[in-house]
Amino acid sequence: MITNKITDLDVLLQTLNYVNDAVSITDINDKIIFVNKAFLDLYGYTLDEVTNRTFDFVGSEKNNPELMRSIIQSTIDGGWEGRLYNTTKNKKEILIYLKTFSIKDKDGKLFLVGITEDITADVQKDASLKEAQDRYRNIFLELNDAVYESTMDGKFIEMNPAGVEILGLDSDSDAGKISISEKFYNSPEDRKLFLEKLKSEGSIQNYEIHFTNLKGEAITALNSANLIKKPNGEYIVRGIVRDITELKVTENKLKSLINELEDVNKKLNNLNASKDKFFSIISHDLRSPFSAIFSFSEFLKDDINELTKEETALFAEKIYEAAQNVFALLENLLTWSRIQSGKMKYEPAHFSLNTRVNQIIKLFEHNAENKGIKLVNKMSGNTIAFADEDMISSVLQNLISNSLKFTNAGDEVLITNINYDDRLEISVSDTGIGIKQDDIDRLFRIDINHSTYGTNQEKGSGLGLILCKEMVEKNNGRIWVESEFGKSTSFKITLPRDEIINLSSNDQVS
Repeated sequence: MITNKITDLDVLLQTLNYVNDAVSITDINDKIIFVNKAFLDLYGYTLDEVTNRTFDFVGSEKNNPELMRSIIQSTIDGGWEGRLYNTTKNKKEILIYLKTFSIKDKDGKLFLVGITEDITADVQKDASLKEAQDRYRNIFLELNDAVYESTMDGKFIEMNPAGVEILGLDSDSDAGKISISEKFYNSPEDRKLFLEKLKSEGSIQNYEIHFTNLKGEAITALNSANLIKKPNGEYIVRGIVRDITELKVTENKLKSLINELEDVNKKLNNLNASKDKFFSIISHDLRSPFSAIFSFSEFLKDDINELTKEETALFAEKIYEAAQNVFALLENLLTWSRIQSGKMKYEPAHFSLNTRVNQIIKLFEHNAENKGIKLVNKMSGNTIAFADEDMISSVLQNLISNSLKFTNAGDEVLITNINYDDRLEISVSDTGIGIKQDDIDRLFRIDINHSTYGTNQEKGSGLGLILCKEMVEKNNGRIWVESEFGKSTSFKITLPRDEIINLSSNDQVS
């Protein structure tokens, strides 16, 4: 049996001064008989200031008066404990946890003992913690991004309302029924790659995923996640998914707009090239034939009486050729201008190419005879095409004129055809000087000024073939050239035999 050997009261009271909690002893009327040092330190009073005083001086108005009146009786009846507000000497309000009980001395006199713990800091800490928890909880609930926790095998543990909406769920309780591998990734292999990267790096930022939610909406999102180890050693995934579907749509629209702007820029460059080509032709190609006209007409004006009949005829022929070149050039410029301004009507219909070629040959018979060239139409079979007859006539005139220009005397220019089920292929071929491969690539470009001299030093503007290309393509056809330098050249075009459905029905060349 353990016996209490401490009988001296002073020793006991001195011992209480080393207790961290504030200890007080009062009589039955709540007058203070004893307090320890921790009590005095807590409230800021001296021993003389508290002795024989009731506890009203440290009370707070925040406390319930009924509760305060009941504490003494509860202490006598067996004890009381709970939280109270108290006030220190310097008017600082503190929150305490008070525990009371009653004791009797050897004479049976009753005393009340109170043990006080200052819990102000702890309560404030708890309040701050709760505030932080509430704040982060509100962020969790109000965030527009999906915040989630999931198991490594692909089951959701928790998800905020934004995640519920993105997934198309009815409630967060349904999230646990969703397989991440099935809903967030195109295939289980994608999920496997994600986890391997997460395990190796510990975290992943902005991992792009594509999925269809339960409402059937296609979602593009960025998944940022961390690998978390729980106290039990189990690993979970904690992350944020940001829906960037609208951003992607806007991004694609922006890319489309950039592409459109690039197309517009190309068109502007082409327009600038067309303008430069136009002024190049005006400044250079018109000057040359007019110079010839002025020079030979001046000879005729000044020396008409001294010139022989043959010289006069030669000068007149040169003036005629120069005038023809000017007229052909002006005609091409006017046609080109009408095409660029959209004023040339596109009126396709069925017509006979063979008949039209024969009419064009008659126009060039004189030029062909002068150069000693045979101009031969070898078209055969059904040559009915569906196109704008005036445009295609202009194309054929340009091609035949070119062939005559670059063919040597004694050779021939042939017009032939190949019939396919849906189109006609017409060739204008010569056995002239041919074209270098590098020059072939430049023939149909408006931004490159390319022209060469014919076998009789005929000068071209280079605009005719560009017009041919625009008009053939307007008629749903194609134009190209095959040539062997120094031997032969064939310009070929295709035209539809019947109307092509679902193509642009614009009335004008654009």
